[in-house]
Amino acid sequence: MSNLLKDLYNKAEGIKGKKLVYTILAVFIFFTIVGISIGYIISPKLNDDENTGSIENYQGDKKDPNTVEAEGKVTYVNPELYPLDDISYSLSDYSGKELYLLKSDDQKLSIAEGLFVKVIGKMGKLNDNETEVFIVEEVIINNVTD
Repeated sequence: MSNLLKDLYNKAEGIKGKKLVYTILAVFIFFTIVGISIGYIISPKLNDDENTGSIENYQGDKKDPNTVEAEGKVTYVNPELYPLDDISYSLSDYSGKELYLLKSDDQKLSIAEGLFVKVIGKMGKLNDNETEVFIVEEVIINNVTD
């Protein structure tokens, strides 16, 4: 096997001048034809839908009518101000005015503290049944360089 490869290598090294140009051109044309052929074979498969379930089971981008979206900066609030409700963050607009108190079941608000975000969730009330609170389900961080 190694003699076959040595002989092939020696023959390839011996190609010079016009023969080398024609060989390179032939190899280029061959692989171009192979690439285009493979593209035509694969292309129809890429155009097919990937949905395997029925349309009735598809939830997609349907939004819950109670879902609310808001944008602003997540700012820290002293939790002693709302001891019964465990509120530590609020959403402020770009001028610093507080828009909503924020509440979440996990640590997503602590990660987004100080960042401009878009929050998605539902509105609710604190234990005093007067103060509105935004119950955060999703946080989307805005990628800004300001």
